[in-house]
Amino acid sequence: MKINFPPVILLASVFLQLILLFTFPVLTDLSSLLGLIFLLAGMFLVFFSFRFMKKMETTFIPDGTPKKLISSGPFKISRNPIYLGMLLILFGIAFLMSSLSAVIIAVVFGLIINFTWIAHEEKKLKELFSEDWENYSAKVRRWI
Repeated sequence: MKINFPPVILLASVFLQLILLFTFPVLTDLSSLLGLIFLLAGMFLVFFSFRFMKKMETTFIPDGTPKKLISSGPFKISRNPIYLGMLLILFGIAFLMSSLSAVIIAVVFGLIINFTWIAHEEKKLKELFSEDWENYSAKVRRWI
């Protein structure tokens, strides 16, 4: 009979968590910690993406006309790293506020950006860079 290890490891981990909770508790507000991580990651991603676009000598103005299709740097992971960073900032603030209504605002922001600006920008990129855009968009996801 084969022993299924993941459930055994899970039970042992839960047991260790309980032992640590009662013997050496390190309590923190995890929503604030997660919020701070999201906020800082989002700010870094926005800043880094803007700098990368400037280095590549193309526009970062949302309705501007790009001079080239960028597919490296942060754009190798996400077609929209700036919008992803903005979304992370909003989620980070929502977690720091411990507010479900703020999370809803972040989700609404993501939906608005996804179905308005991103759709508009991707249509423009397809017109400007046709085959290169098709290849890039087939490899890299819209968000992450």
